[in-house]
Amino acid sequence: MADDTSKGKKIGFAAAPLALVLALVAALGQNDSAHEGRKFVPYRDSAGIWTVCAGITGPAVVPGKTYTPAQCEQLETTYVHTMLGHMGRCVRGEYQFHEIKAWGHFAYNVGTAGFCSSTAAKRLNAGERTAACSEMWKWRFVTINGVKRDCALPQWRAKCGGITDRRQWEMATCRGTP
Repeated sequence: MADDTSKGKKIGFAAAPLALVLALVAALGQNDSAHEGRKFVPYRDSAGIWTVCAGITGPAVVPGKTYTPAQCEQLETTYVHTMLGHMGRCVRGEYQFHEIKAWGHFAYNVGTAGFCSSTAAKRLNAGERTAACSEMWKWRFVTINGVKRDCALPQWRAKCGGITDRRQWEMATCRGTP
C-alpha cells in the first residue's frame, strides 16, 4: 500500500494505512533536531512534562523505568494511529502520503486539540493547502518560566529543543519538498 500512496493516491487521516503510521513513527524516532528522537528513560521536557520514547507523555510514562525499543515503537504506533483517527474527525478530505506524514508529525508535537483548533486545520478544510502548510511556522514558540519565547530568535534556539528545525521539516514535507 505504501507504493500506492507514493504514486499520488489520496487518503483521509483516519484511513491512514499501517505503512504511513510506521513511516511517521520512524520519522519521529530519528535522532536529529527536526524530530522528537527516542529516549528510553523518562525525562522532563522543556515544559516540565514527563516524556519518554519519541515524545510520549501521559499515564504510560513511568518515571525511572527503562523502556525497550520495542516498547517505544508500540507506544508510538498506538498513539499515532489514535491521533490520526482524531485528526480525521476535525479535518475532512483526502491527502497525499507526504501531507499526512507532515501533519501527523506536527500534531504529534502540538497535540491533537491544538491541531484541530488551529488556523491550519481551518485552512485544510477550506482547501487552502499551501497556506495551511505555512501556518506551521506560527507554532515555533515555547513557554519558559512563564514567558512565551520565540524559538526562531538566536538567544532561545538552544533552549527550544529543535522546534524551529521541526517546523521547517514539517513545512517542507507538507509541500512535498523535504
